[in-house]
Amino acid sequence: MMEWTKYVLSAIFGGCLLTLFGRKEEGRRKWLLGLGAGTCLTAMELTVEYMFGEAVWKMAVSVMKGTAFFSAIVLAGYVCDWIFTERKCLSDTEILHPVRQWMEDYQESFAQLSRSFCTVPQVASGSRGDRILQDRLMESRMAAAGQLREMSQILVGTMERIYGTKEDVSLEQEIGKRLRLMGVQVHKVFFYNPQGRKRQVYMTMNTRRKLCVPVKKIAGALSDLMDCEMTPARDSRSFVSQDRVTVLFVEGVAYNVLYGVRKETRKDEAVSGDNFSVFWLPEGQFYAGLSDGMGSGIQACTQSELVLDLMEQFLEAGFSKETAVRMINSSIVLQPEEPIFSTIDIASIDLYTGVCDFLKVGAGVSFLKKENSVECIHGSGLPAGVTSQISLEPYRLRMYDGNLLFMMTDGVIHALPPGEEEETMKYLIRNLPQGTPAEMAERLMEQVRTYGEGADDMTILVVGIWKR
Repeated sequence: MMEWTKYVLSAIFGGCLLTLFGRKEEGRRKWLLGLGAGTCLTAMELTVEYMFGEAVWKMAVSVMKGTAFFSAIVLAGYVCDWIFTERKCLSDTEILHPVRQWMEDYQESFAQLSRSFCTVPQVASGSRGDRILQDRLMESRMAAAGQLREMSQILVGTMERIYGTKEDVSLEQEIGKRLRLMGVQVHKVFFYNPQGRKRQVYMTMNTRRKLCVPVKKIAGALSDLMDCEMTPARDSRSFVSQDRVTVLFVEGVAYNVLYGVRKETRKDEAVSGDNFSVFWLPEGQFYAGLSDGMGSGIQACTQSELVLDLMEQFLEAGFSKETAVRMINSSIVLQPEEPIFSTIDIASIDLYTGVCDFLKVGAGVSFLKKENSVECIHGSGLPAGVTSQISLEPYRLRMYDGNLLFMMTDGVIHALPPGEEEETMKYLIRNLPQGTPAEMAERLMEQVRTYGEGADDMTILVVGIWKR
């Protein structure tokens, strides 16, 4: 009876140690319990044997008994973790949430409808007008099929985003306690941390009484609790007041970015057909885009502006660059009137790693200025709207501290000596004096104009990144 009492008392002591110093969801809980129980058992055994003057070998056996008890508890803890993890995984795979099931059904419906649009009966004979009409119908159906196929992929991405946003009760309580000392009441916190991407925190809160607390101060407290730098998302509000608001916090980026642009309109035209767009996303992505509408004037400007507006809206909504480009191309192809073709030149820079992805649809060459060299980035394919099936060939490279990216429309390259356009541009960029991106775009345009009057609209967009 006395033997079992020692084990029970040891387990109770380990439980007390666990209650005082253990934290939920931490692997050290089993170690604390085992250490407390094993140490307590060893101490009781040694105390009794010392009082009765037992031999040394018996004391050594007591130490080994305590070590074995400690090992048994830790091993049992790992076994329990494995069992519960397996059950949780099995439960997640077998029990599908109804909303998720509906989303998967919708995704499959869109995919099947897309495949049905791709089957069009062919006309064996007929006039030339009938064949042209049939070709136009086929092109329209293929464009619509592409739209539906992209919609099915969008549903998959939306579903993953929904189920990737989770709660953490213990961390939410710690955040609430810390911010309560600052006069901020936290109502709800959601954490988004998918594999391979940086953490995001959505926090709904307001202040008590008539206080205004800077969002940057809240971000500092959040950084201490999460052991990484957290900053308010770009364009978020600067202060939290008595009105309840939801603020997005993201991990701090490693690079800052600056950009500058210079445009020239073709002679005898009032409006340039070129347009550009720059914007940031909460995921730490910076986007720079150029679009060259066919020809010049107000119509070309309207078309290129629409392309960039749609691109920005799709990307901000969470779609991939490839999905956005395909949907924009389909919308141009499906226009009832004769479409106006536009090039698409997109560069996205990951401000955490410096990795830059390019996607060019009928766009001209870009140039990357490094410390001792200038690299060309070529595009391929036809402009958006020419055909319903476009070929996308993404290109990726790494940018480093102080690198400059020069994006430009075809009008700039065509203004240089024929046959030597790229080498001439590389020489001009290599010998540009140091300055801000805006100053370098201005100086480069001035040097290009020394070769003569351009026959097309010209736009130069310069983007540079620097370590924080």
